[in-house]
Amino acid sequence: MKKRKSKKRKKKPSKDLIKTTISLPLNLWKELKLESIEKRKTLGELITEKLKRLERLEKKARLI
Repeated sequence: MKKRKSKKRKKKPSKDLIKTTISLPLNLWKELKLESIEKRKTLGELITEKLKRLERLEKKARLI
């Protein structure tokens, strides 16, 4: 009898994050991909970081 290969378990997503799919223009995707490689972060982490930074800037702009 052959043994079945065990499947690799997928990482459970963080309880704070939701997995989603977005469409990006190719040039923006390339820029983000290069930046994610340089900073050694996943593309999702990098996009999350940028969105949070944008949100903070918008809050500051409203206060002024």
